[in-house]
Amino acid sequence: MKLEIKKLDISSIVFSGFTIALFFVSLIVAIIAIFVTPNPIWLGEPFKAKFIGCFFYTFTFFLITLAYLSFLVFIYNFFIGVIGMSGLKIEVEESAEK
Repeated sequence: MKLEIKKLDISSIVFSGFTIALFFVSLIVAIIAIFVTPNPIWLGEPFKAKFIGCFFYTFTFFLITLAYLSFLVFIYNFFIGVIGMSGLKIEVEESAEK
């Protein structure tokens, strides 16, 4: 069976479990960037400053990535709906369950 994705809801990206996953990926990247990798900027800083830096790094990375993905969905919907291009085509194969 062939399916075509005609429209993506921006709210489905912003208000779903995807944002929680994106936040935790941002947190892991921030922890690696500040605590694990030897960065000369953070070497002399106390733990409290590193923790606050990790918070702001996570928040900034999360917001920028979410805004970028929302923009991509908006552009996708524009090209599909307004210009009339074809959407993503997915071929799904049904399997028999035992």
